[in-house]
Amino acid sequence: MIEQDNLDSTEKVKRSIKASYGLTNLGSQLVHIVFGALLIKYYVEKMLLPEIWLIWAYIFFSIWNAVNDPLFGWLSDKTKTRWGRRIPYLFIFTPIMSISFILLWTSPSIAEIGEFGVFIYLLIFMCLYDTSFTATILAWSALGQEISMDRKERGSIQIYSLIFALIGTLPALFLPNELLKAEGREGFIFLTIIFAVFQLIAMEITTFKVKERLEFSHVDEPVGFIDSLKHTLKRKSFITTVTMNFFLVFIMAMFFGMLFFYTDYALPGYDSILILLLTIGLLLTGISFGTYYTDKINKKKGVKPAMINSIILFGIGFLLVGILPDIFGILGFFFVGVGVYGSMTLFNVAYGEVMDEDEVDTGIRREGAIMGMNALITKPAEGIGGAFVSLMLLLFLFQEPIGEIQQIQSGFTIFGIKLAIGIIPGLIAFLAALIFTLYPLHGDYLKTIKIKMFEMHEEKKEKMNKNRIERKVG
Repeated sequence: MIEQDNLDSTEKVKRSIKASYGLTNLGSQLVHIVFGALLIKYYVEKMLLPEIWLIWAYIFFSIWNAVNDPLFGWLSDKTKTRWGRRIPYLFIFTPIMSISFILLWTSPSIAEIGEFGVFIYLLIFMCLYDTSFTATILAWSALGQEISMDRKERGSIQIYSLIFALIGTLPALFLPNELLKAEGREGFIFLTIIFAVFQLIAMEITTFKVKERLEFSHVDEPVGFIDSLKHTLKRKSFITTVTMNFFLVFIMAMFFGMLFFYTDYALPGYDSILILLLTIGLLLTGISFGTYYTDKINKKKGVKPAMINSIILFGIGFLLVGILPDIFGILGFFFVGVGVYGSMTLFNVAYGEVMDEDEVDTGIRREGAIMGMNALITKPAEGIGGAFVSLMLLLFLFQEPIGEIQQIQSGFTIFGIKLAIGIIPGLIAFLAALIFTLYPLHGDYLKTIKIKMFEMHEEKKEKMNKNRIERKVG
């Protein structure tokens, strides 16, 4: 049996670079958590838009995702500039992402433009926000796989990313919902502006501090769009990873979409702020333990067993949330937290291995195309998850607030909320773990891929240096 430590190179990355790279995760999570957790609640409770319009909005939103994701990934691979092929997309689309995020919450009321007008406004800025989010995060994700080919360094980079993601997630989970209840739309919109400014600054720091490896963009000749899709979809390692990831994205869309319905309505008799604080505390405790525990498995045994173990714990946690009675259900969030690092972050390391295998097969680095195809398949899960949350509220007879007054929900409605945030995500997580058992990049085969890849990289560096000398001589 091949020891996993033999799969590593000496491509070390400075901590300052890891931190600068992770800042994009801080900025993006700060706004994207608000987008995922509050958009439905905001338009149901504050804009009074019927759930059926939200279902249609998320359906059209998912279709748009299917168009822009692989296109931006392919364009990123083809781009050649003095700064590389990833940084320009981060630099240009980050401010567009900030502006569109703010405009998402400033729709005129139904009294002013009608239900259809609010629906169109929502759909336009959902799609604009998602387009800029796609362009930036695809470039950022691809950049992270190119910084180092070393498995341990890739894992370390993802830990930094997770830490910064948590820093962005905490205020995004707590402040907006409470401010929305206390101050209404005006105070909430002011907070979204503050969040967008922080997001802009954090993500732009990445563009100035992290440098690309130019041998990939200056030497590799990208394949055509259709051939790129074919190369990606024929790969078993990609199919298993993207299918697993689809289900995990769907789970998180359901979780964030239903979270504040759970804290506000599912546990009557308890203060919603207390429930939210306990939930966040248990998640953070689980994440702290799970990151250390899962990273040890990754370093010793590899990505595959670390991921499967994490996803199973992830599923157990969600089941406990849905099954345990009364306030005891929130204890399940500890196990959800234990599974977060492997389920939500370590999959990027798995995609790094998929990209390594792809480079050995095609001769070129195609991070953008692969992450774009991943987004094509998995990001619609966000829309489907949002539509599913809206559908569950509709089916289980959720009572919208009357004015600013929240209504007491029936036992039937509370059961539907716990079903959507706990039992269904838990069962789907077990299915995701089962699928990832088919992931082929492990052991002897992975070692062979790594050896061939490092040899190719030396050849590309030599070719790039030779081209530079020839241009100077010429």
